[in-house]
Amino acid sequence: MKNLIFTITLILSINLCAQNEFENTNIFVRVYDLEGRKIGKGKILSISQTSLHLYRKGESVKVTVNGIGSIKTKHSAGNNVLVGATTGATIMAILGAAVPPIFSLTAIDLAAAGVLVGGTAGAVIGGITNLFKNSKSYEINGDMEKWKAFKKMIIK
Repeated sequence: MKNLIFTITLILSINLCAQNEFENTNIFVRVYDLEGRKIGKGKILSISQTSLHLYRKGESVKVTVNGIGSIKTKHSAGNNVLVGATTGATIMAILGAAVPPIFSLTAIDLAAAGVLVGGTAGAVIGGITNLFKNSKSYEINGDMEKWKAFKKMIIK
């Protein structure tokens, strides 16, 4: 009976050991080292007293505080432009191919024109959305006090 109670208590208290970690998988960050080179990117898996765990494409990466120079939230500006261009090109190519031939242009010609027009328009729209992105940058430089401040800002 003692073993059963001990086992149940142990199972129920497993989550209590994670009190020093913050978990939120909805925040995407890019992590740079002390020299400004990108050393990791992905969604935050957890934040502990001494490290940041990121999750991206099925893999987790652990970055220690003393190796972090800065952290930037959200994707880079190029990501918005690329997604906009790809989306615009795809939609306009499909629409161009679906339109009946005009003048001497075939469906392939219209699809190619749709790729050019849609890709350009999508890239412009993606560039405009960068103005409203509101990404933040946090300087850590391996400093534990700045790390604690970062943790407080992210938790809010």
